[in-house]
Amino acid sequence: MKPTKEELIDIIYQSLDEVNEQLPNGQQIQKSLDTTLIKGGGGLDSLGFVNFIALVEEKCAHKYGVALSLTGSSSHEDDSFEDVGKFADSLFQRLNKTSL
Repeated sequence: MKPTKEELIDIIYQSLDEVNEQLPNGQQIQKSLDTTLIKGGGGLDSLGFVNFIALVEEKCAHKYGVALSLTGSSSHEDDSFEDVGKFADSLFQRLNKTSL
């Protein structure tokens, strides 16, 4: 079953919800396609980002039955983690290239 972009955005938002549970009020990440993930101000710190990526990988593995590594050297373009929208696009492309 090939993922839809809407399903992947939902997985990303679920993962952000789980990461936000660990963050103090005022430092939580908004759920929006233009929300910064790591570059510039307002994104996740390194530990939060690692947790977020692990959650996305886990949820994709559970839903689509595919092991996915999103942090390998050839797994992303330079700006694919910049914001939620770019990350969703990159994730969509990667999963649709993988034989599911």
